[in-house]
Amino acid sequence: MMQIQMLSEEAEKIEQHVQMLDQQANELQEIRKSIEGIKNTSGNQEILANLGKGIFVKAEVKSKELLINIGKEIIVKKTPEETIGIIDNQLLRLTEGKQELISRIQEIQQQVQGLLIQARKSDSKPNHEHDECKCENCEEECNCNGDCKCEENECGCGHKH
Repeated sequence: MMQIQMLSEEAEKIEQHVQMLDQQANELQEIRKSIEGIKNTSGNQEILANLGKGIFVKAEVKSKELLINIGKEIIVKKTPEETIGIIDNQLLRLTEGKQELISRIQEIQQQVQGLLIQARKSDSKPNHEHDECKCENCEEECNCNGDCKCEENECGCGHKH
């Protein structure tokens, strides 16, 4: 049961990670839509620029050239098409990562199922070597089915063995 609990906790953490990846993918989709909007604007057109967390500012597009932080405060110029390509690549990697996590959750579910089946099998085994026993006093048979009282020298009829 402890192993089942550990596997369940692992699956829960993975599910939280999957939700985080979904959130990141949604944010990237929104950014992609915004870039598509910029790509389709004509010069000096006013747009609503998303600053994040639902905050927008009116802005005038003077250039379709986008500045992208690629890490360590290094900024490069990209066209909307190039930027959309980068975003699509990131979305692909997120989707692949999500699929790997979902596969791991399925593996965990199979492991848990196997452990539960194993636990049921061990619970249904009698506590002694006999599948049945007979009371010496009344000859009544005791069907053990995992809840045998024979080890306590008493069968289901209540007589001592």
